Amino acid sequence: MIDVYQYLDYRKLLKDLYQERKAQNANFSYRYISLKTGIRSSGYFANILSGKSNISLKLVLKLSQLFGLKRPEAEYFELLVLFNQSKTHDEKNHLFDRILKLKKSKVRTLLPEYYEYFNNWYYVVIREMLDFHPCNGDFEALAQKISPPITAKEAERAIIVLENLGLIQKNPKGFYERVDALVTTGEEVQSTAIVNFQKQTLDLAKRSFDLFPKDARDISTLTISISQRNLLRIKERIRNVRREILELAKADPFTDTVYQLEFIAFPVTKLKEPE
Repeated sequence: MIDVYQYLDYRKLLKDLYQERKAQNANFSYRYISLKTGIRSSGYFANILSGKSNISLKLVLKLSQLFGLKRPEAEYFELLVLFNQSKTHDEKNHLFDRILKLKKSKVRTLLPEYYEYFNNWYYVVIREMLDFHPCNGDFEALAQKISPPITAKEAERAIIVLENLGLIQKNPKGFYERVDALVTTGEEVQSTAIVNFQKQTLDLAKRSFDLFPKDARDISTLTISISQRNLLRIKERIRNVRREILELAKADPFTDTVYQLEFIAFPVTKLKEPE
């Protein structure tokens, strides 16, 4: 069964739904779709899949019924159509926020017992790197791929910890691979391990000025005067951006580098006493 919530392109979703139904029933054709939905011709559905034609909300409903989508799935499908066919950036942003709220993300939230994962910054990096750099036990080669480099013993320890936590596993060919695509601690987690991890990554950010050219990094600063009320709004915006970035990362089939992203906001004047 196709999981509609894993799609951001409604045309790709329709194509996969069609191929799935065609595999089950050889008589399920473009012509059959045109007869059941009342669209002008079988060629029109082909044009929809190729991007030459758009679809109306009326046709969205008929296609949802034809493919047997449940009500939440049909609602998600309709949002995808509106998102893909919207013409303005503001409209796309608004629709994307709604899509994220409905999307059944497979981002895994770590439980407290997994916080050893954050004890050393390179544990996280190695786990992400296994997505595109397979490791079959050559810890020296694995360690040298990290920047700044770590030792082979540190790389080996990281693999042991990650495997014990169930965050990586060996595949049938003997190579370590990730178990889940993405992990997060959830919102507003307070933990000594998390704070230490964040301090380590901030140190890495400072070192990146000397380790990498300007076009390989993106670091900017913004100094603003705001109210505590607006700070809450900004934090909510940042949370939404993090969610969007997680989804983009999860959907990327061509990963080749591990990046550390930091979102930072802190006061540089004394805090006002609460009234």
